[in-house]
Amino acid sequence: MNHFFQSRNSLKNQLTKGIGIVFAACIINLSACKEKEEPLPEGFNKVASFELIPFDSVFTIWPGDQELNLSPKFTAAFGEEVILPSIPSIQFYIDGKRSSNPPRIPTDKEREFEIFAKIGKLTSKPVKIRVIDVDPKTYVSRFKASMGDSTKAPYAISGRSFVDFKASIYDYRGKEFEESNKPPYKFYFDGVQLEKLHRVPIFRSGEIPFWVEVGGKKSEIEILISRELPNFPKKYSLPIVFHVVHSGQEKGTRENPGQENFVQLLKETNDWLLGKSESEFRKGHNQVDPNIEFYLAPNGQDEKPLEEPGINRIFSEKLSYPIGEEITRKYVFDQMWNPNEYVNVFVMNIDGRDGFSSYPPGSGSNMPLSRFYGFVINKGFQNFLMLHELGHFLGLPHTFSNGNQCIDGDGFQDTESYNDDLKKTFLQLKTNCEGEFFFATNIMDYYPTVGNSFTLDQVSKMRSTLEKAHFLPIAPHPNERIKTQAWRGKFDPTIKPIE
Repeated sequence: MNHFFQSRNSLKNQLTKGIGIVFAACIINLSACKEKEEPLPEGFNKVASFELIPFDSVFTIWPGDQELNLSPKFTAAFGEEVILPSIPSIQFYIDGKRSSNPPRIPTDKEREFEIFAKIGKLTSKPVKIRVIDVDPKTYVSRFKASMGDSTKAPYAISGRSFVDFKASIYDYRGKEFEESNKPPYKFYFDGVQLEKLHRVPIFRSGEIPFWVEVGGKKSEIEILISRELPNFPKKYSLPIVFHVVHSGQEKGTRENPGQENFVQLLKETNDWLLGKSESEFRKGHNQVDPNIEFYLAPNGQDEKPLEEPGINRIFSEKLSYPIGEEITRKYVFDQMWNPNEYVNVFVMNIDGRDGFSSYPPGSGSNMPLSRFYGFVINKGFQNFLMLHELGHFLGLPHTFSNGNQCIDGDGFQDTESYNDDLKKTFLQLKTNCEGEFFFATNIMDYYPTVGNSFTLDQVSKMRSTLEKAHFLPIAPHPNERIKTQAWRGKFDPTIKPIE
């Protein structure tokens, strides 16, 4: 018996000694007792923080549990997003307790969970996940009335506009119901319930209210601003000259286009400006025709008839010119004709862009010009490009802003405001400053846009530029000669063109 106890005590002492050795090893080398961590992917050293983006953050009661879909978003020290070639190993925690990957939550009763994750020494911000007791087919978390996808700018023209409206109704997850699954609702415009929300005619001017009702509850009241169309009876006619810059190529080739190309381009441009052109896409409901046209200048600077009306061919050894560079701005300044007699349009190869323009000289422009006043287009003969640069030429900025802030880019209230650097796009849709998708129609937008509309505020600006007529060849009749005025001065290289 003593032998038995001695043997057991000996075994116990050996186990204790072994545990002590292992414990001592852990003290000496802590990493030996930790779980093995996978190496972090390339570029992770740039990551300063990360957050979890849930596919769904609200679930309804259901027997069993639910797997969570949480995607990490990585950011650097100054907030810029970091894209990693592979996703590192992530450890999830639910209510402070370690969870599986992917994590799962019970959904048998109402409750709220707090979830965070760890990658190496980084800990994410916590995310709230809720389980609620509602009917997912009928529960409405919020709803609102808005303009349709045709535009988000709340402006229209009385007696002319047809407007789309939309009832946005959101489910228990905060996601919008599909049209076929929407709970019953009523939409009111100017106090009258609408039977359909597509192409609603606008019959009066003023501030017109609209809203949506769901389950007896009323959304916030939105306002449509409807204006009377000003009288634009006077049609402005401007003589135009296309300066074709080529390197000796035969007339009629792409590098030295034939006269028929310019005749066709001018016809398409005038049709848009006079409202005679049909569009494959709907125009903006605040769209207005400028009532402006251009004609090919019949005579040259020597007052003799041009061999090709409206065309001046210029030989240049340079095949193309860099945009924004002094050499290009000085070249078009030196080659342009008197802007009091012609609208100068250069057709040439431009590196980096399809074209550029210049804004009108300011009021009080009695001094000679010190910069180019006209616009430049490439040899692709795109009608949209012609109209876009023409808009700049007559004083229109881009509709959008750039940089880190989304602000009103052009100062016109009736154009959609968005940030071209921050926008999200889907087909012909882009997001505005409120993060809403809208259907872009404005000619002064960048892609994506169908580019078929000027707004009332834009047209008023263009016609105001023409009325002031600073260095503009305004004539009451195409055959009447504009009186020549002095204009040329010393080129100013500090003035930059717009694109």
